[in-house]
Amino acid sequence: MTAAGLGLSLRDATFLNRYIPPELTREYTVCFTEDKPDYGAVDLFVVPSAEACPAEKGAVVPRPPVPDVTGRTSAEAAALMASTGFSPDRMTAQDQRDPSGRLDSATARNWRVCSQSPAAGKPFRADEKVLMRISAKCRTAPKSPSE
Repeated sequence: MTAAGLGLSLRDATFLNRYIPPELTREYTVCFTEDKPDYGAVDLFVVPSAEACPAEKGAVVPRPPVPDVTGRTSAEAAALMASTGFSPDRMTAQDQRDPSGRLDSATARNWRVCSQSPAAGKPFRADEKVLMRISAKCRTAPKSPSE
């Protein structure tokens, strides 16, 4: 489609309005398409490949739980939150010891998440902001990427 000069837009096929990480598009199934001829574009309505397509666009489906990212590096945690459906522009990492301080992004990528909001297990809501309090040393044990 893009070879024909059309732009593509990825959207959640359900009512959840989840963020679709561009780097993970292969892990999604296209359920519906909608041509936007005035814009030379096509909207693709997708769901994660592990889910069945809804009967119609915007259908109500169960909300997935917020993942537990405590103990993970901030980079791993951000990727997991994004794959759950949280938009990166709604995520903030904050130094646990100095909440008002600036973080060096290269250093902070390897710091661990000490606490998170929203809490793990809470039902996902796309409009919630994610706050991860991070530190070089947390009291929680590190998690492996496969957990």
